Amino acid sequence: METAVEHYLQWALDDQRIIRRRLHGSNDLGDIANIFFHGQPVCVEVKNTKLLNATKHYNEAVEEAGNLDSPYPWVVQKKSRVGLSTLERIGRQLAYTDWDTYNTMCALADNDRYFTPRIRTEFLGRRKQLVCVTLKSLALILNDGLPLGPEG
Repeated sequence: METAVEHYLQWALDDQRIIRRRLHGSNDLGDIANIFFHGQPVCVEVKNTKLLNATKHYNEAVEEAGNLDSPYPWVVQKKSRVGLSTLERIGRQLAYTDWDTYNTMCALADNDRYFTPRIRTEFLGRRKQLVCVTLKSLALILNDGLPLGPEG
């Protein structure tokens, strides 16, 4: 799953510097390295688990974002019954964060207020405190709403 997310984000953001990060033990920094949003590092924790466990995985991403000094913790999680064989399918995987992070990033990314209202969101967690989008939508936010891919 990490390799699929790495390749998808390399393609979507047209940036070959995006790589899988090596493990750092208790000081882990997220699974994907070299993602930046408006000059700040983005922590992406990748999960391929049977159970969603969104709150647990998100708390892990928050801890790793702290290690990275990143204000943007995200979890990308394998969506049940959606494969990883094409870019389109990888883009349909789940990506989630807290509401404040999502709103902050959308406000910075969407100066013309055009694309973020069209992003389909759902809420996760026991208290519905997490906002979930697709990996493709996360890539669009990271790319300030510009078309994805090298030809974009």
